Amino acid sequence: MLAGVEMGRNRRNRLALLEAGRSMGRAFSVRELHTAARSGAPKLGLTTAYRAVERWREEGWAEEAGSRGGEAVYVLCAAQGHHHHLVCVDCGATALLEGCALEPVRAAARRAGFELGDAALGSLPARCAACARARATGD
Repeated sequence: MLAGVEMGRNRRNRLALLEAGRSMGRAFSVRELHTAARSGAPKLGLTTAYRAVERWREEGWAEEAGSRGGEAVYVLCAAQGHHHHLVCVDCGATALLEGCALEPVRAAARRAGFELGDAALGSLPARCAACARARATGD
């Protein structure tokens, strides 16, 4: 369990959601999290899952990590300080990038007369090695 995460009311549902999120080990949509958590909490509602993820975001335990299939995806993250995530657009695998290697991109955009749509660039869409190989071989 993440240290400092308050379970509050409905502890069993929140714990099932937290365990599901941690066991996935990848970026997840709220619907994916809900489906995974229902094995441990069959009566868990989708609204409860949305509320839990929003609460985790507010408390700094989860971060939005772009989108996949038209749905927002999130990562559980306890990293401190400025950082970014690489997120596989196919399977949701993630990698943490500590610090900021993106300042040159921001500066280049300003020089070209552009403003980045996502100034924080918290997550970067990418393709993990396994998905890139599968795509290249047509699997």
